[in-house]
Amino acid sequence: METLFLFGGTSEGHILAETAWKRWKCHVFVATPEGAAVLPNEIAESERTHIGRLDAAQMAEQMRLRKPAFVLDATHPYAVEVSANIQTACAAEQIKYLRVLRESIAYEGCMVAENAQEACESLIQNYATQPVLLTTGSKELPVFTALTKHNPEVYARILPGEANEAIALQAGIAQAHILTGLGPFSEEENRKVLREFNISVLVTKESGSRGGFAEKIGAAKKEGADVIVIRRPAQEQGITLEEAVAFLEAGEN
Repeated sequence: METLFLFGGTSEGHILAETAWKRWKCHVFVATPEGAAVLPNEIAESERTHIGRLDAAQMAEQMRLRKPAFVLDATHPYAVEVSANIQTACAAEQIKYLRVLRESIAYEGCMVAENAQEACESLIQNYATQPVLLTTGSKELPVFTALTKHNPEVYARILPGEANEAIALQAGIAQAHILTGLGPFSEEENRKVLREFNISVLVTKESGSRGGFAEKIGAAKKEGADVIVIRRPAQEQGITLEEAVAFLEAGEN
């Protein structure tokens, strides 16, 4: 039974881990306990699931130790640095690398920002005192400190965890405005939040159908809230989730 590495505490990672687990000697790498929580219990609790952030050198060390036949990168489409580290490690160890791409969804009628900084500037200019809901993840929140200095009506929905909440507080978001939960969320769940806090504008990344993106857009339209979408990084080359599943099934060992 050949070994493979799978990176990604994502919905795609869940599906691929389930597919590969009994066919391959699959080692799953996720950055956080929240990433492990999306995996099936049997896999999340296995000694072959590794939790913690790794740099390129640490990834390469794991590859030298376990000698995978190939590596599947099913990390989030915005995790550009992580994907770059995986590619660097694979190149150094001469291991086949396969990027699993998440499909895009059209989002007509939304404002678009190239990055979080541009989204923040748009909010300051157009929504300086209005209720704002940030759904970009805790990692991006420090960028919005310039907004929270002047707007007390900024809300953030983030993954549970003391570290994530600390980031939100440091970014100037009031404790009562920190909303935690594990997504993706349904359209009705999103609508409930928008109504409860009278949100004027929702900020989101273009995370695709598996990231609950369409449900956010639909909820905002129905509740009359504007949307700012942080554009996805330039599309990489890779394979679809369906192609990855077929690859794993065809290569049963």
